[in-house]
Amino acid sequence: MSCSVHDVIRLEKLGVPTVNVGTEAFVDESEAQARALGMPAYDGVWLPHPVAVLTDADLETLARKTVDALVEKLTRKA
Repeated sequence: MSCSVHDVIRLEKLGVPTVNVGTEAFVDESEAQARALGMPAYDGVWLPHPVAVLTDADLETLARKTVDALVEKLTRKA
């Protein structure tokens, strides 16, 4: 998770809208990384943990439920 947080924060600081997608098990680690990298308010999109055990149909349902949050975060004004 920490590499993806580093990547999205680096891109955000360059003005490139990004969103980190992870599972709820990694929220605390992600928030700590964001604070350490100077963007304490950065917030990703969090999925229920674990996703690896979901069926294809369940993953599709989860993706459909998540897409609006992704679009909102990617198109928000800085």
